[in-house]
Formats: sequence, C-alpha cells, structure tokens
Amino acid sequence: MEKFTKSIGQYVITILLVALGFFFLAKYLGSDELESQPTEMLIASITLVVVGILIAPPVMGKFGSSLSQVLMVLGVLFSAALAYVLVESITSEIDFQEQKSRIEARTIQRLKDIRDAQEAFADFNGKYTENFDTLLSWIKKDVVPIPFKMGTFHDSLSEVDYYDKGYVLRRNEVDSVAAMLGYDAKVFLEDIDQNRTAYKIIDTLYTSFYAENFTSVARKEKKLPPVYLDSLPFAPFKGGRFIVKTDFVEQGGVKQPTILVQDPHPFGRDKVKKDTLRFGSLTEPHTDGNWK
Repeated sequence: MEKFTKSIGQYVITILLVALGFFFLAKYLGSDELESQPTEMLIASITLVVVGILIAPPVMGKFGSSLSQVLMVLGVLFSAALAYVLVESITSEIDFQEQKSRIEARTIQRLKDIRDAQEAFADFNGKYTENFDTLLSWIKKDVVPIPFKMGTFHDSLSEVDYYDKGYVLRRNEVDSVAAMLGYDAKVFLEDIDQNRTAYKIIDTLYTSFYAENFTSVARKEKKLPPVYLDSLPFAPFKGGRFIVKTDFVEQGGVKQPTILVQDPHPFGRDKVKKDTLRFGSLTEPHTDGNWK
C-alpha cells in the first residue's frame, strides 16, 4: 500500500496541471460570441496540459537525470509564470464584466428615461419623435394635465346646485372671489380646503413632464438616479446619440405609432459580436426593452 501511495504521489503535479489545463480549456471553449474568453486562456490551458505531461515520471524517465532535473525546474518555473498569466487573465475578465455591468445599467436606465418621455410625448401628440431637440423642448412645457380638486360636496346640496349657485370655482378665480367676499386669499383657500365654506375648487392644472418625472425630488421619490437633459440623448459609453427611428403600423384597422431606440455603441470587446441594448419595434406597436 505504501509503495502504491508513493507511486501515485509522483503523479500529483502532473494530475493537477493536466486537470487545471482541461478546466480552463473547457471554460474557453464553453464561451460564446457575446461573452468570449481572452485568447491567453486558450494558450495557458494548452501549455498547462503539455507541461503536465512532460513532467510525468514515464516521460521524464526517458531523459537523463540531469536533463530531467532541468526540465522539472523549467516546468515548475514556467507553470508558476503561467499561473500568474492565468490569474491576470481572470482578474482582467472580472474587471471587464464589472465595467460591462456598470455601463449596461446606466445605458438601460437612460433608455428607460427616454422611453418614458417618448410615451408621454406620443400620448400628447399622437406620434413619437426622432428629434431629440423636439422631445427635450416638449419635456419642459406645461402641457401635462393634472386634475385639481379642493373641498368636498355635501349631501345638503346636489352637485348641480353647487354649480348653479356659483360655488364651484376654477383656481384662477379664487383671488377675485375672495376679494369680493372680503377674505384674504390664503384664508379663503384654507377655508375651502377645510370645508368651512360652501365654495369648492374643481379645475385642471398643467405642469411639465420634467416637473413630474425628472426633477431631483421626483427621482429621489422613485429611488432613481438623477436625469440631466443635456446628457439624455447620448449613450453612456463613447457618448454617441441614441439611434431613434419612428414609423406607423396598422393594427385592427387603427394606425398606431411605433418607435425603435437603440444604443449606437454597444459595450464589448473589439471584433466580438455585441448585444445592442434597445427598446421598441418598427413593426409592432410596443416599447418593450430587450434587457433582462
């Protein structure tokens, strides 16, 4: 048994090197076009297998004692150097994946912000726009309607009676009615809000898409990063403008607007196929994104 253990012990380094070489070779061959491994990993894996075989006792036995020792030392040194290269390769890959995740997360968030703005623009205008200047200009306009109501109706009067008696006001009528009644405008508003008067306010106010969605307060409430309008048209990586295409399709006899927005500079390695982040379609009326 002792002899068998000693015999197996002579192959430990060979087994470790060959096993490690095949592990990295399988990892390299198992990658795809989008997540390919560096070429150094292929070279390193093959070299590990070759060195492992060369220092196996049967192979070393064919050489002289001196040459065997030289080969052993060279094999160990080369393996150490190779291990360093592998670690650097793996570290580089980890750094690449982390950078890829960061850039893709920023790109996806910016695409989502563009999508929200484009959907609101289309709801208001009946179509999307390919022009970012047009979109950014519209974002800042007070065109988004917000129902405004202050005070509640009581059962003592019907809603029609409130209107007939002039108790229902618009927001811009409050100051003049308060002055007519001899009230301070702020006190009058408080009375309306607390139902201490028969007067009520029912109106439609207008605000901007920016004020509702892109201010720092709105973003904090939604737990989202800040939006800077000057940067919105541009992709985070290399800074090119997002590609925007619009069209119309007929669905159920109704003409529907369509939009396709995509990243002009997908992040990835050179000469490797990259997955382009995008949302929407020109042939179907949806704004789904292709990210997970």
